Amino acid sequence: MRENPDRLEKSMCAMRLTGYADKFGVHPGETIKFYVNCDGPSEFKAEVVQMIHGDTNPRGPGFIERPIETKATGTYKGRKQIIHGGSYGYVEDKPQLHVDSFTLQCWIWPTTPKTHPRYWKHGAQGLVTKWMSGQGYGKGYGLFINDQGCLELRINEHKVTTNVPIRDHAWHFVAASYDAATGEVVLYHEPQVVYALDPAIEPVKANIKTKIIHTPAPVALGAYVDRIDDDPLAKSALPSGVWFSGKYNGKIDSPRICNRALNRFEIEQMKAGAQPGLTERRNSGPTGALSEAIVAAWDFWDGIDTIVAKDNGPYRFDAKLVNCPTRALTGYNWSGQNFDWKYAKKEYGAIHFHDDDVDNARWQVDVEWDVPAEGIKSRFYALKVTTAEGDEDYIPFWVVPKIGKEQSKIAVMVPTISYMAYANEHVACNAGGAELFVYRVPIMQHQNMFLAEHREYGGSIYDTHTDGSGICLSSRLRPILSIRPKYDHFLAQAPWQYPADLHLIYWLETMGYEYDVITDEDVTYDGVARLENYNVVITGSHPEHNSGTQLDALHNYTQRGGRLMYMGADAWYWVHSFHPAYEGIGRGVVTEMRRCESGIRTWRAEPGEYYHQGTGELGGMWRFRGRSLYSVAGVGMTNEGFDVSTYYSRTPDSMDPRVAWAFEGISYDEPIGNFGLVGGGCAGLELDIVDVTLGSPPHTLAVATSAGRHTEAYLLVMEDFGFNQQGLDGTTHPRVRGDIAFHETPNGGACFAFSSIAFCGSLPWNNGKNNVSTLVGNVLNRFMMDGPLPPPPADAVKHRGRADYESPALTPAT
Repeated sequence: MRENPDRLEKSMCAMRLTGYADKFGVHPGETIKFYVNCDGPSEFKAEVVQMIHGDTNPRGPGFIERPIETKATGTYKGRKQIIHGGSYGYVEDKPQLHVDSFTLQCWIWPTTPKTHPRYWKHGAQGLVTKWMSGQGYGKGYGLFINDQGCLELRINEHKVTTNVPIRDHAWHFVAASYDAATGEVVLYHEPQVVYALDPAIEPVKANIKTKIIHTPAPVALGAYVDRIDDDPLAKSALPSGVWFSGKYNGKIDSPRICNRALNRFEIEQMKAGAQPGLTERRNSGPTGALSEAIVAAWDFWDGIDTIVAKDNGPYRFDAKLVNCPTRALTGYNWSGQNFDWKYAKKEYGAIHFHDDDVDNARWQVDVEWDVPAEGIKSRFYALKVTTAEGDEDYIPFWVVPKIGKEQSKIAVMVPTISYMAYANEHVACNAGGAELFVYRVPIMQHQNMFLAEHREYGGSIYDTHTDGSGICLSSRLRPILSIRPKYDHFLAQAPWQYPADLHLIYWLETMGYEYDVITDEDVTYDGVARLENYNVVITGSHPEHNSGTQLDALHNYTQRGGRLMYMGADAWYWVHSFHPAYEGIGRGVVTEMRRCESGIRTWRAEPGEYYHQGTGELGGMWRFRGRSLYSVAGVGMTNEGFDVSTYYSRTPDSMDPRVAWAFEGISYDEPIGNFGLVGGGCAGLELDIVDVTLGSPPHTLAVATSAGRHTEAYLLVMEDFGFNQQGLDGTTHPRVRGDIAFHETPNGGACFAFSSIAFCGSLPWNNGKNNVSTLVGNVLNRFMMDGPLPPPPADAVKHRGRADYESPALTPAT
C-alpha cells in the first residue's frame, strides 16, 4: 500500500500522538526520558500508569490500568517531531574535499534504480556526492543514479548521463572524471556481467567549462545534501542540521575520491587496489603519483562491526554511518568460497543502504521521570499521553530491581527482544495472501494503516525494506506502535506479544502474587546474576527471539536449582544479538537477526550473508547451532496455525507421583482450557512438543496434549520435514500438537512448559477462576518455595525412554 504524501494529513488512520522512551528497563533511583511527537494539538497530558490488562475483549476483564502518583504527571507543550529515516554515510566538510578537478568511482549493486519508492514522485539517488541542491540550484559535485535509473554526474547545475538504465540486483563499476583546465568530463558505467544481447555501454564524454561551487555540505555516501538548517530542532535530529535527501537503495563497495582527472589506466589501478589476491605491496594501495591524487578511499570491509566507514586514504576521512545500514554483505568480488565475513573481510566490502532504515528517531526529550529509589514496585508501567482532542498513546517501560535488591521470589522475564523483532510489523498490510494464512479476513488496527503510510517509523524483522530486501536490524529508540495495550495482531486477531503478556500480569495481580519484572535484555547483559536470586522465573507468552548469553544464563540457572515456568511457545527459535556499536548510547539499542536456510521465514538472507555484522556470530535458528529450547524447557516448537485454539487433555504421565501435585483440583477427564481470549482455547497459534531426539531430557513427562484437535490451518514447521507432501496438517500429522511438559533439573530445580502462545489468554477467563489458573497456581506455589524442590517419591519413574514417552503424547485423551 502506498499513499500520496499530500493525503497524509487527511488520513483516517493518522496518529498525531506517538512516543518512545530512552530505555525499556529502568532501575529505582534512575531517570527515564520520554520523547513525544504531538502533531497538531498544542499540548498533551502525561501520567505514569501501571499496566494490568491490555485486552479490550468483552469476554475478559477488559482494559485495566492503575494511575501512579509521580512528579512527571502534568501538561506539556506539544510539538511535531520527525523521524529522518534512511541510511547513509557522511564526512564533515574538509578543505581537501574542495577540489577543482576530480575522479569519483565505486562499485554499486542498486535495488531500485528506476524508482525511489520512498517518495510519491521519482527522484535521484546519491552515490558519492559533495553536492547540495539548495533552492533548485545545485552546487558541488557528485555521482548519482537519476530518476530514469541511469548513471549521472553532477557539477553544480550541470548534468551528464549515460542514458542507459542500470540493471538492478547486479554489480556495476561506475566512475566519473572532470578536468577543470580543459572542461573534459568522462563518465563510465560498466556492468560486471555482460550478457549476449546487452548493448555496449561506451564511456560518455562531454565538455563543461565551469568552476565547482563549494559549500559547507559534507560528503555523502548513499545520499546527497538537500539543505543545511540552523533551526535548533533540526540540529538535534540531524548531523549539524544537514538535511540529507536522495537516499539510495542498494549496495556500495569501495568508493573513492581523487583530486584530479585520472586517465583510464589510473582508474584501473585504483580499481585493482581494492581487489584481493594481489601481492602485499599492491594490496596496500596505489603508490607514486597516483597515491598523491587520493583524497578518500573508503574500505567498507574494514570495521564491519562498527557504524563507521573506514577511510584508508591519506586523510583518514572516516564516514559516520547514520541509521545503521546493513553490513557483513558480499561485495562485488565475493568468490563464494567463504561464508563467514571474518575470514574473508575484503570480499565483504559492501554496505547496503536503505531509504527506510532507522536506528534512532533522534527526538528531543519532552518528559522525564526520576524513579523513586524506594517504595516503587517492579512492574509493567507506561507513560500515558493524551490530548484534549482525544489522541492517546502508551509508552511502555518496566521498573527492574537492581541485582541484589530483588523484591520478590518470582521474576517475570519480559521478552523485549521479541518485542523488537516484531516492532512496527507491516506484514498485515504488505504481505500478499494474508487472508489465506489466517483463514479469515484480517481486521487491521489503526497502527497497521498508519505504519503502512509512515515507513520512516521503521519495520520489523518480519518485513522487507522498500527495495524488497529483508530487514535484519531493529531499534527500540523509535515509537513502536505494536507494543501497545489494546492492540490486536492480525495473525491472532487477539493480543500478541506485549498485550498478550498482560494476560499473565492480570492473573498475577488478581491472585495476589508479589513478583518482580526483569527483561531478557537484562539477562543478556547480566547473565545468571540477574536470575540466581529468584526461586522461579516466568517467561512471557512468546519469547521467540533470544541471545546466546540469555540462553546460557537460563540453562545455568536451572542447572543450579532454579525453576522455570515457560508460559508460551516458539521460544529460543531465532538467534539474536545486540549491536555493540550502540552500547555507548545504552544497552540493547539495536538487535540483529539473519534468516538463513531454514525456519519460518518471510524473507531469507542472500548466500554468504548469514553472519551478524555486530557480533560476527552465525545467524538463523538456534536449533541449527545445536542449542535449541528442548534442552532447557524440555519442549520445542513444531507447528503453527491461526484460525482457532483448542484445549489440552491430561495424559497418563500426569498421574506420575513426580508431577501429580500440579493437577490437584483438576479431574483426569476434564478438558484443560477449552476457553480463552486467544482463539477460544489455551492451545493455539504456535505449539511446542516434547522430543527426546531433539534434546528433551529423557525423564521429561508429557503431562497433557492437544493431539488430534487441530484443524488443517495448523501446519508442521518446515525444519521438521524434508519435502512437501500431504498430511502435514493438524488433522493428520502426529507432531501437530502441543505438549504440556515437566522435568526436574539438578540441585532441586525444575521446568514446567505450557507450550502454547494462546495459553496465557485463558488465565483471565472468569476472573481467573478456571482450571488453567488452577494448574498454573499449583505449579507456581510449588516453584516459588524456598530451598530445593522436594525429591520425587521413591516409586516415581526415574528414567523414561523414547518409546515410553511417545505413547501418551501421541494418543488423544478421550
